[in-house]
Amino acid sequence: MIRVLNKIKYITKVIIVSFFLIILMQNEVKGVETIIRVAIEPKLPPYQFEENGKYLGLHIDILEKIAEEYNFIIEYIPMNNSDESHEALRLGKVDVILGDIYNNNTSNDGEEATDIISQSSIFMITLDKDIKNLKNKIEYGKLNAVLQDETISYSYIREMSAIRYTIVSNQIRAFELLKSNRADVLIGVKESILYQLRKSNIEDDYIIVRNYMVPIEYAMVVKKGNSELLNKLNRGIQEIRLNGDYEKFYEKWIYEVDYQLYGTIRRIVIIILIILLIITIVFIVIIRINKLLKSQVEQKTAELKKINIDLENQIIETRNSSELNNRIVENSPSGIIVFDREFNITLFNKSAWDLTKVSQMPKNIFDIKLFENILQDKLNKIFEDNYKFINREITFENKEREKISYRYNIYHLYDFDGSIRGAILTIEDVTKELRIKEQAHEKEKNIALNQIIAGLAHEIRNPLTSIRTFMELIPLKKGNQQFQDQLAEYVPKEVDRVNNLINNLLDYAKPCPNNKERILVDEIIQSCTVLIKPIIEHENINLNISVENNLMIKGDKNQIKQSLINILLNGLDAMQRKNEEKETKSPLNMGIKAWATEHYINIEIYDEGIGMTQDEIKKSVEPFFTTKSEGTGLGLALTKQFVEENEGILIIESELWEYTKITLKFRRNNG
Repeated sequence: MIRVLNKIKYITKVIIVSFFLIILMQNEVKGVETIIRVAIEPKLPPYQFEENGKYLGLHIDILEKIAEEYNFIIEYIPMNNSDESHEALRLGKVDVILGDIYNNNTSNDGEEATDIISQSSIFMITLDKDIKNLKNKIEYGKLNAVLQDETISYSYIREMSAIRYTIVSNQIRAFELLKSNRADVLIGVKESILYQLRKSNIEDDYIIVRNYMVPIEYAMVVKKGNSELLNKLNRGIQEIRLNGDYEKFYEKWIYEVDYQLYGTIRRIVIIILIILLIITIVFIVIIRINKLLKSQVEQKTAELKKINIDLENQIIETRNSSELNNRIVENSPSGIIVFDREFNITLFNKSAWDLTKVSQMPKNIFDIKLFENILQDKLNKIFEDNYKFINREITFENKEREKISYRYNIYHLYDFDGSIRGAILTIEDVTKELRIKEQAHEKEKNIALNQIIAGLAHEIRNPLTSIRTFMELIPLKKGNQQFQDQLAEYVPKEVDRVNNLINNLLDYAKPCPNNKERILVDEIIQSCTVLIKPIIEHENINLNISVENNLMIKGDKNQIKQSLINILLNGLDAMQRKNEEKETKSPLNMGIKAWATEHYINIEIYDEGIGMTQDEIKKSVEPFFTTKSEGTGLGLALTKQFVEENEGILIIESELWEYTKITLKFRRNNG
């Protein structure tokens, strides 16, 4: 018995040791697992969506396959919209954004996109039974359209008086509005909407009225600088495409069918079946009931007439659908030009005629000087997948030697096999828009100038009074050597002081074209503080300046100077209001600090004013939003625009009744 027990103990020890060895070997084989936090907007079926508490879709399968390859543990963090996802990435709350709309400007925002993981197109769909009424609704301006934000350029439809549109946050919400008859047409991502139609078993109720309006692509996004994760994701995507897994995932989720062709074939089959049924009935009736042949023939003839009417209605509906497509293109406020890989023009809408003022249809896009200027530096890139040209601007001198500004976009035109067969150029005249912006800039600058001049008037008066006093004493003390020495010493200093103030004021006030140059941070801060110093001296405010030596940035000096003055004047106003409302006894502090980090030159302006709520911070950079009774609401909006035009970043931090801190970050390689 004892021997048996000893054997059992021995065997148990062997089993336990073996179990731990197996676990250690498995850990050694698998390697260290890494937790990846992924921001997901789960409302884009069949690419990424939530069902029964699980995340499913093409993008999910791709990411899970990559995670399996690189031992990632995926932690999905749901987001409500794209802005929330990018904010979470910027703050380091997530490592990856899954299924973000691909945009070449991502890198400018401190982010980098992976290779494309899926692509689709934007199309227009409506109820089959409503297709007859679309033309009337367009003519009377009562057509309601729903679309998701960021999926299509607003300039494409926003000025079309015939369409009123509703912007929603995701494809599921857009589909719900269409299904509940709160919209006449839906402009959405093709595969996502078709998936929801099939799932709801109502795909036969709807018809496509416009296909392949705009291409749309999705990728994953990581924070700029996270090269290791970006490389792994790209390698994983490439491996999935090479080993055939991508085709399996794609076929699993994307049901490829020509929806319009399917609908047409379905109708033809139904008509053929009806005709065959009628012929069969007629044949049987002829054989069995010869006496009733005449009445049967008349009856079937009537039925055939009805079918003929139905066919005529189908033709009319098809023509209406084609007319709707033509109307959207022809009535677009933007010029639309389609050209192939040889740059031969295949479509040239009415707005393009009005814009170019050509007398006859051009054959090649380079036959028009305006388009030649746009494309001449893009010939080697225009048909490459990685390049897109969105919201670009160009100023062109016409035959009357007038300077006209244009905004244009260039989109790829894909063939059925996914190859690029041409491009779509949309262009519009934005001369008036840019002039209005310039007027708004000047208005905001004039308001700031009035405030600065009021303070400088007193500052200039002081040295003038001193000079006048010396001049009045000259007849009385012209023989006094001490007086002559003082006159020679103080009068030039006071003159230089006035001259310096006036030069700084003129430098700020004069209009200056956009001209990027190397700027010493210390000098531009000093010129700004000279202008606002008279205002500070009359308030209960301490100004502290701390600037590192030899900091250099590259940008438009006039724009950056106006940005700093706008922020300083806002801070002074906030502290004046705090003094009035709180009746503070101790001096309030304002600080200007500039320093360099590894990648950025930072300029920070701090004030102890009334501060802002989080909601006010978000709205503060919107045009015409202001908390001041007499403000224009353009100061911070223009400041943000100027900073971004000089490839900088504007960051606002604030707490109500405590402080406001605004930081401008400019890349060091710009200096």
